[in-house]
Amino acid sequence: MRNGYKVFDADAHVIYPRDLWTRFLDKKHGRRFGRRQPFPEFDSYNPVTVDGRWTQHDTIVYGRFQEAINWTTDDMRRIYGDDLLTNGFTGDRVAKALARDGIDLAVVYGPEYDMWFDGVDPELQAAMARAYNRWGQEMREASGNRVHVSGPVPLVDIGRAVEEVAYAHEHLGTRCFWARPNLFDGRTLGDRYYDPLWELLQDLGVAFGTHEFMGLKGQSFGHDRYKTFTEWHTVVHPFETMGVITSMIAHGVFERFPLLRVAYLEAGCGWLPSWLHRIDEQLEMAGEREFPELTMSATDYFRRNGWISTECEDPFVADVVRWMGDDRILFESDFPHPDSKFPHTTEEFLGQGPEILSDASKRKILWDNPVDFYRFPDSYLPTSFTEASDH
Repeated sequence: MRNGYKVFDADAHVIYPRDLWTRFLDKKHGRRFGRRQPFPEFDSYNPVTVDGRWTQHDTIVYGRFQEAINWTTDDMRRIYGDDLLTNGFTGDRVAKALARDGIDLAVVYGPEYDMWFDGVDPELQAAMARAYNRWGQEMREASGNRVHVSGPVPLVDIGRAVEEVAYAHEHLGTRCFWARPNLFDGRTLGDRYYDPLWELLQDLGVAFGTHEFMGLKGQSFGHDRYKTFTEWHTVVHPFETMGVITSMIAHGVFERFPLLRVAYLEAGCGWLPSWLHRIDEQLEMAGEREFPELTMSATDYFRRNGWISTECEDPFVADVVRWMGDDRILFESDFPHPDSKFPHTTEEFLGQGPEILSDASKRKILWDNPVDFYRFPDSYLPTSFTEASDH
């Protein structure tokens, strides 16, 4: 809690334990992972190989981007403290750290790369999803239900995807799911191939999110044209998100599954009204012939089925409120990535003036909207709230 505002962080991250896969993955797959190799002066950045292949793009693997932004272990230790860096991002420690920032409840998104690279074996991808969700259960329980983990959906094989979502929901307590917005096997998330997934998520009444991460060894926008952090990190999150919103709306995902709830995370938000308007303009020209099943505008589909996230100091959130209202915007801290403002994210957000956000809108974005989007059971929500202390 910060200044009397309850805070639900809709999008956070962690540094994973070095034994994540060896401890939680079914034993028969254990030998398919290479040893993590630290980079000089960045001994907490440990890319992994799967089936002998790097899962990250070459510009990431060799640490060039970390050098460009001057982000080292010492920087992390200074900001996040010795306990997290030495003893690990366990559920209890993450909850304690987030409380310094006034965050009462958070949802973690990952893994960023290991199960999404081009050519991943479908059986292994499904096994990794189950392993990750086992770890997620441990995180949730260790945090006292203050740190939840969104379950990754193994998209390569839709049968396995449905099986893993059902298993995680029934046996591991997972109550939200996610996938990267990239192209997999030539399919966008609007492809009818994924309809069994949307049907299950709708029937279960659980939320789904998309989240891009820069640096995938795969079909991620910019991988074939950019070599600098500035260029790639500027475009990859919003461009991939613009693309997946377009495909899901145009190909009728929300027409066929009107109760599906989808959030588009860590991509900025100020562009959203203009982008939806652009989709509407194209549908006016060609939609009747190309997508005749649609019965609503792109803007109206998003107002019914979509959510967008905002970071703590984005003034263009005001444009979303102006054109679309304030009930489809989620707060995100991006903890503990280098562009997070921890431990001042909630302070920065609340510091925006009334010309950007009213107090009522801030309250909705910090708590009411994430609660409405995720719709966790009452037992997954905090029962007590403590005012933040940065110390």
